[in-house]
Amino acid sequence: MNANGAKYFVKEILWRKTDDCEFPYVADGQHEQMKIRVNDFPEEPLYSLVINDVVLCDFDQWPLHWHKTPV
Repeated sequence: MNANGAKYFVKEILWRKTDDCEFPYVADGQHEQMKIRVNDFPEEPLYSLVINDVVLCDFDQWPLHWHKTPV
């Protein structure tokens, strides 16, 4: 993970569920549209963090500070 992506992993972020299988979670930040993309696991990391339509980093474990809204 690069330094730009690392700063998001320590932020409290509330993710909302979507109906999009490729991008199942979205969140809003200050001047940022944040999305979680599901990748072709296990050939690729499980998730990608996408900020303003740019892939910032890939990861496999959901960060402790991130929360999903109840369905």
